Amino acid sequence: MKKTSLALAAAGLLATTGVSAQSVEIFGLLDSGYLRVNSDGNGSISKANTDGNLSSRLGFRGTEDLGGGLKAGFWLEAGLNPTDGSAGTTSTTNQPGGSAGSGGLVFGRRSTVSLSNQLGELRLGRDYTPGFWNLSAFSPFGTNGIGSTGFLFYPVPSAARITHVRASNSVGYFLPKLGGFYGQAMVAFGNNPSTAGAKSDDGNVTGLRLGYEQGPFNIAVATTRTQNVAIGNYKQNNLGASYDFGPVKAMALWGENVTATTKTSTKLIGAHVPVGAGQIRVAYSTLSAKGVANDANHLALGYVHNLSKRTAVYGHYARISNKNNGTAFDLGQGVMRAGGSSTGYEFGIRHTF
Repeated sequence: MKKTSLALAAAGLLATTGVSAQSVEIFGLLDSGYLRVNSDGNGSISKANTDGNLSSRLGFRGTEDLGGGLKAGFWLEAGLNPTDGSAGTTSTTNQPGGSAGSGGLVFGRRSTVSLSNQLGELRLGRDYTPGFWNLSAFSPFGTNGIGSTGFLFYPVPSAARITHVRASNSVGYFLPKLGGFYGQAMVAFGNNPSTAGAKSDDGNVTGLRLGYEQGPFNIAVATTRTQNVAIGNYKQNNLGASYDFGPVKAMALWGENVTATTKTSTKLIGAHVPVGAGQIRVAYSTLSAKGVANDANHLALGYVHNLSKRTAVYGHYARISNKNNGTAFDLGQGVMRAGGSSTGYEFGIRHTF
């Protein structure tokens, strides 16, 4: 993503101490297109859509050199829907019902302040959980569009998804570069009082991710646990790997989600295939489940064509098939027929700044 510096940062103003300087950047991405989904027993939907390739956003970030290798930083990033100009929401308690946002800018994608040096980075605020990163890094479609890992890799019931991507009120630590090894640890707080119907640790989150990347090879394992008495504590575990052979980048991903009533295990294989200025994407996932969910599989095919370093057009096709007479999984338009499927296609334009 190309970075655009604010005028003050470009001017290189010195801080009041006269020894440190701060740089501030504004950045963003707009992704808008068309989506059609057909679901067995529930008709179809056609609509203007967003985030088919990457998530739309507007953000501000900056760093200040404090000297001696120590840096301070901040990051504010808000979700956007370019089809209607609305903004996203956030969760204040890491629980269902704790969302906030009324149409104005809500920095729910990320809102952090940090200190970093050669020992790593300490980050405070709302941030991505350790278990999320593998779902993005080791899937051809990441967590966007109708090829998203979210359809089968996110937990069931849906209420358990509150901290599957981000957590509020967090304290995180990121390892520095250590010969190819990388990692993240997080503790987050639900900020809930202890009452007759809840415990003070409701919404608390703990997570860890460790990985190794060297040349074309990348592998990482992660776990995230969220405490919630109302719907049952839940855990997200996953393991992903990729290898770039040159003509094709192969990916593999395994994920497990455990709640009080369900357990799902999902496997994915996929690839990126460069073709001129574009890229073919293909992914196939299978899910086996215990509890309220049923088994399912998910096939996704897509193509992204880069018009420039900042602008691309794309088209995707996907199909989810439910097994064992279930109806738990779909592409955003609920399946009503037992053992039914959900099929869709989308195309759009993505521009970064």
